[in-house]
Amino acid sequence: MSEAEILVEQIKLSTDFQTNKIILREKILTDLHLTYNGGLFKITPELIAFAATWPDDNMFLEDVYQNPIELKRAEFLKQAQQHYQKVMNTWHCEHAELKKLRKL
Repeated sequence: MSEAEILVEQIKLSTDFQTNKIILREKILTDLHLTYNGGLFKITPELIAFAATWPDDNMFLEDVYQNPIELKRAEFLKQAQQHYQKVMNTWHCEHAELKKLRKL
């Protein structure tokens, strides 16, 4: 293989990696959604922190469809934390696989 062909192949692999990385992130952002009490919530670190610091056992929170949903704070927080960690673990593993494929 000539140097030019090797360079073209490396550029292609890098471009494929970046494209697949973007696609994976978009999939993960969708996976971060959690249903609770008839509402749909995008779980973020900010939402988890907000729920963790709320002083009352019950709260109302706006879901992604702009509906006020009543939550049992502790129950919602536990589910949100577990869901977020599960999705982040999946993202980490799939990202590591992409990096391995890039190096091959």
